[in-house]
Amino acid sequence: MDLRLTMTCTAYDRNQALLNSTVKPEGVELDIHIDPEGGQFRLAHVRDRKYDIIEFHMGMYIADLPYKVLGYTAIPIFVKRMFRHSYIYVNRGAGIRSPADLNGKRVGIQTWFTTTAIWARGILAEEHGVDLETITWVAQEAESIGDWQPPSWLKLEIAEGVSQLDLLASGAVDASITTGAWAPDRHPEITFLFPNYAELEREYFKRTGFFPINHTLIIKDSVLEKEPWVAMSLFNAWQESKALCYKWLEWQRVHQTSMWFRALWEEERAAAGPDVYPWGFRNARSEIEKMLDYSLRQGLISRLFNPEQLFHPSTLST
Repeated sequence: MDLRLTMTCTAYDRNQALLNSTVKPEGVELDIHIDPEGGQFRLAHVRDRKYDIIEFHMGMYIADLPYKVLGYTAIPIFVKRMFRHSYIYVNRGAGIRSPADLNGKRVGIQTWFTTTAIWARGILAEEHGVDLETITWVAQEAESIGDWQPPSWLKLEIAEGVSQLDLLASGAVDASITTGAWAPDRHPEITFLFPNYAELEREYFKRTGFFPINHTLIIKDSVLEKEPWVAMSLFNAWQESKALCYKWLEWQRVHQTSMWFRALWEEERAAAGPDVYPWGFRNARSEIEKMLDYSLRQGLISRLFNPEQLFHPSTLST
């Protein structure tokens, strides 16, 4: 008899075959709950232990490494990847003409642990001369884990109950890093920090090979302790689902309701090869190292961890 497990995630093209049961993990009967919020995988999902398998934020998962209070372990299925140059917005009246103009400003974020913000802050500091210590960070909500304390240099304010979009539009913050699509044309006072983000993201990928990881898949430790084979069963099933997605996208190459989809499809594969949305540990190791480095520099963790420490041992050869 198959092991019955519950899973919560957002509906994507890459997991459709899992959601409609075209693909089934070997030895597992999945009871799948689609997150209606489209990716709001809060700590509550983990703390109430309601689900055996959860699509979860990499930032908070990394922040838990010193504490191990979540009670879940990741497998290298990177459910969501997105470039983040296009998710940094500025108020037109703030006088921000280049990334270095963010120094000394007020910048909105969802939380200090939000994975999008970790990537964006890391890139701004490492590649664009932004001094994170000079900025006042205005978070949408307070979030913490274990006995985490913010680093002494961090100027962090909490603005709960106030829309981050409204804060930026009104000029209460000068810029924002968010997961929302706030430009173009969302509000007349809001625009991109990087109007040429498409060009920058292509150059960034060509130079680093990084397609920033945002979400991973975590499995309850109590399940993995009793049935360690579940880790690879889930990994293989998600990979199979993604392979079917690729076949569908190849059909869509000339049938998509879009003007330029074929050109983008061909450009992406010329740049990244046939697997444009890679999962597995070995190919992502350097990217995980970068995330851990950023997390250390930004005070989410107080010591450096190895990438191998993030994932179930059975998946490290993937």
